[in-house]
This record gives sequence, C-alpha cells and structure tokens, in this order.
Amino acid sequence: MKHHRLFIIALVALQLSFVDTFAQGFKGGVTLGVAATQVDGDTYGGFDKAGPILGFWVERNLVANWFWRANFRFIQKGSFAKIKDSDMTDFYRMKLNYFELPFTFGYQFVNGFSAIAGTSVGYLTKATEENSLGTFPDSDAFSFRKFEIAALAGMEYNYSENWRFGLMLSYSIIPIRPYNDNISYRMDTGQRNRVIEFLVVYRFQ
Repeated sequence: MKHHRLFIIALVALQLSFVDTFAQGFKGGVTLGVAATQVDGDTYGGFDKAGPILGFWVERNLVANWFWRANFRFIQKGSFAKIKDSDMTDFYRMKLNYFELPFTFGYQFVNGFSAIAGTSVGYLTKATEENSLGTFPDSDAFSFRKFEIAALAGMEYNYSENWRFGLMLSYSIIPIRPYNDNISYRMDTGQRNRVIEFLVVYRFQ
C-alpha cells in the first residue's frame, strides 16, 4: 500500500506540473497505443500478447533539434502462448500491469522523423498467470519484482503539428522475476520484458 500511495502522489504532482508548464514553454499531450509483448525466459517465444498503453507527456525543446520528454502512463506487458500436443490444446497467459515514468531524449530530422531513446521506471500494480486449469497461486505473482527499469529506443513520424506516430522498443535492464531457486545462466539471471510499442501521440493546442 505504501508504494501505491507514493505513485498516486507522483501522479498528482505530475498532473499539477502538467497544467502549469504550458506557461514555461513546454508542449504536452496524450499517448495511446498497443504493446506487443513477450517475456524472455518464460520458455515461450513470439510477441503474441497485446496490451494497452495510455498516458500523458510533457516535452521541451533543447538546443538545435534536440528535445526531452517526460511521460506518465499505464502499460500492460506479459506473454501469451498456445500449447499443443497429441492429447490436448492448452494456453499460457501472463499479464503485468505497470504504471511507468519514461524519460527520453530525441532528435528531430528535417524529414519529419525523430529518433528517441531513454529509460523508464515502472511500478507493477498487478501480476497474474493462468492456463486452462485456472489462475496460478498468489505465490507466483508475488515473485515478480515491484519495480522495473527498462531501456527505450525508437522512431516517431511527425504527421502534423498535433499528431505523431511512433514505434518504440523496450527491454528490461534488470530481471522482472528471478528464475526458480535463483538459478542463473551466466549473465541470464531471470525473466525480462521485451516490448514493441505502436503509438499515437497527440499534442494539445
């Protein structure tokens, strides 16, 4: 509960600053998107899990064509797989709900494209795993780390003054959950989120 209160306070503070920053030369708007996700280390492959992305952002120009951006958003990560054998068809689904604070720097090219990179700190509010037999025990969900640090990189296309379309890649810098019995494979010490983000970015007037 303490972590939940801290993130609510951070959200309120960001909302207040979001309203105030337009008087200081900032831009701002909202982001909508879809995340295609998988979890490295869960023994399944493919970006087969889709999750929503919803948030808001503020941005300010730096020197020349450089800018920085701060975001607050909700994103659902995880993985999904269909499992087939000779006797039955099963499935596995992992859902990880995060509130994230991504901070990125970008460079806008003359052709309307922008390159963006940065890091993100996320707080895991809910984790579930399930298959055809039902939801996994709470002890499995509790094994996920509450905080995630991820690296971000991608491109945006500035369609107009108000609309942008983006493609971003993100990957967990530290594992989101250790392997059973804390087993490690050289530098591989646990499961990590791998995400492809398809974004629509709207700038307020």
